[in-house]
Amino acid sequence: MPPKATIAVSWAAGSKTPACAFARENSLPIINELDDWRGLRFHLDTAGWSIIDGQNTKQDAFVLQLAPKRLAQGKDPLLKALGNAKSVLDMTAGWGGDAVHIAQPGRLVWSVERHPVVYQLLIQARATLDLELKRQLKFLQLDAAAQTFRKDLLGQLEREIKFDLVYLDPMFPGKIGKIAKAKKPMRILQRLMEVPCAKNEQRLFDNAMQIAQHRVVVKRALKAPYITNLVPQGSIKSKLLRFDLYRP
Repeated sequence: MPPKATIAVSWAAGSKTPACAFARENSLPIINELDDWRGLRFHLDTAGWSIIDGQNTKQDAFVLQLAPKRLAQGKDPLLKALGNAKSVLDMTAGWGGDAVHIAQPGRLVWSVERHPVVYQLLIQARATLDLELKRQLKFLQLDAAAQTFRKDLLGQLEREIKFDLVYLDPMFPGKIGKIAKAKKPMRILQRLMEVPCAKNEQRLFDNAMQIAQHRVVVKRALKAPYITNLVPQGSIKSKLLRFDLYRP
């Protein structure tokens, strides 16, 4: 559950009922009931959901768009890290960019996000993808660090699936420290999310290792520490990133 002070729900004329329903379902404050709110607003109008930053005088709305990247065959470090995996569980969806990229070559991808606002924007953006990509990519609202994650995951899947590979891109303090230089979508995500504590990060990694059939891939900044300080069996590196490879 996100901190109540992080974001409040607002709406345009004609959108009050679904906006209030979303706020109630997810225990989020309603902006009309707050005095002088200057934080993030999750805003609903006839075009759909967007995020507005109350600290930005321009009041520019952020609307998530999922755009497939151009594939650089043989040169893309993420695709190299995935190897021959056909079914992938992405346990840290964020804004879904990596999930779309992983699915684009034809893989089946289930991407997990726990934050209700981020998940709602992912579902909204997925609806704009072409039919083939929508078949390959599905988003699930779950807490990947929960002790009951494997049971919860099975409850949401249409059938029992053996995932060849599990992908992780968890937040860590180094990312948060560069918030001022980050692009707008990442700045918003960093304000919505907290860095997982050591216990939650350990559970996240343990869940990944128990679910993956052949490999766990962890995305890190090039000089970031290994997840849970566990040295991987190998790494694939680019100029700024590192993909650590673990055998379950």
